[in-house]
Amino acid sequence: MAASLVPALAHDFHTSITDIKYNPRTQSLEVAVKVFTDDLEEAVSKFTKTKVVYNSKSAEQKQQLNAYLQSKLSFEVAKGKPLKYNFLGSEAETDAVWLYIEVPVKNSSLAQLYVKNSVLTELFNDQMNIVNLNYKGKTESVLLQRGEEQKKFTL
Repeated sequence: MAASLVPALAHDFHTSITDIKYNPRTQSLEVAVKVFTDDLEEAVSKFTKTKVVYNSKSAEQKQQLNAYLQSKLSFEVAKGKPLKYNFLGSEAETDAVWLYIEVPVKNSSLAQLYVKNSVLTELFNDQMNIVNLNYKGKTESVLLQRGEEQKKFTL
């Protein structure tokens, strides 16, 4: 019985880190989202209504991860107009997974960026999503959580 409790007690805090970096050469936002593997598996399993065990090489799982992220992450230059983005893939790191996204932006001088991140908030009331934006050498960070899932960055 005690052994079955170990995965549930693997970590007692719920957090993700999202790093966004503007690339002027490609005129895109390069986004990396880090989440705990077990939390991601649980969220995608609930989202797809099928049992998901993380596998970075699975094409089907890449589609599932993309669909999940599309429902939880958005980036807007103009409020109410989400930008389309490309899910590039993922990689495992000990007990976490990095998810990689590229968001094309048409103009190189952005005045503002609205970021919505509700990753894992459907699972955990105490989920904290830290978002770091690096734009032209300046880094700004915000904390997003259930009930406050979107913030505006002024660039």
